[in-house]
Amino acid sequence: MALNDQQAMATIPSAAPPAIHETIAADARELSAKLHAHRMRLFPPKARKNLRRFTSGEVAKLVGINDGYLRQLSLEGRGPQPDTSPSGRRSYTFEDIQSLRAYLDESGKGVRRYRPHRVAGEQLQVIGVVNFKGGSGKTTTAAHLAQHLTLQGYRVLAVDLDPQASLSALHGYQPEFDVEENGTPLRRHPL
Repeated sequence: MALNDQQAMATIPSAAPPAIHETIAADARELSAKLHAHRMRLFPPKARKNLRRFTSGEVAKLVGINDGYLRQLSLEGRGPQPDTSPSGRRSYTFEDIQSLRAYLDESGKGVRRYRPHRVAGEQLQVIGVVNFKGGSGKTTTAAHLAQHLTLQGYRVLAVDLDPQASLSALHGYQPEFDVEENGTPLRRHPL
């Protein structure tokens, strides 16, 4: 007696379909692998964003000195020496700005300080950017505030408490790749 196709299929034992959580986990692993491969193509492990250079006018404004005084320091060879373009324009790196602040603090005659740090007895300042509504610009505000305060010479610690880790991503960390499970970001670049 010959079996038709439907009867033949009914006699073959079929494996139970995978549970939904197994399917989701498999899809997540596949997506993670594809994201990692895409990131490696776009941002090789040794790739690093570089902060642009600052003009002498910008540096004078950030540090709080006159542009003429900054030019005088440069011409006299005091403090960090900027790169000079063929047209004579001076430009400074962020590290140069920090060195200039340190130089001015050490060589300054008055009580003015160019590196804003706490003095004995001052409390640590904590600024929180909070709103219950999503999409209200909390992460963008926190990132810009951290960058602004850093450019002003303050030491800043930005803590990303959002499960999406957008603040971390804005500062060059991809938690899926740069953070060990139940860990903290892997240190990639010296501070």
